[in-house]
Amino acid sequence: MIEKKFKNLDEQIEILKHKGMKIEDEEFAKEVLLRENYFFLSGYRFPFMIENSNKQFLEGTTFEELYSLFLFDRSFRNIIFKNLLIIENNLKSITSYQLSKRLFEE
Repeated sequence: MIEKKFKNLDEQIEILKHKGMKIEDEEFAKEVLLRENYFFLSGYRFPFMIENSNKQFLEGTTFEELYSLFLFDRSFRNIIFKNLLIIENNLKSITSYQLSKRLFEE
């Protein structure tokens, strides 16, 4: 098992920079990394990576682009989840109605 060592926010930013990411506003990046988590955000890096590279970002990739993709995905998931809850409620209501109808009609 690979052992991960704690990296503070400055070290996390340096890792991203070393991989080729542009970080214009380091204070903003620190706030985001603290709030959202480095490893959770890094799950959104794949569209910005150079193919067959050693985890290097495409030239010009910014932290803001990565964070924007993360925020888009969060918003999209929230929309999907909200509507899935409505569908679930409708299915439970219809199923309950139909089962009760059959049970009490006999």
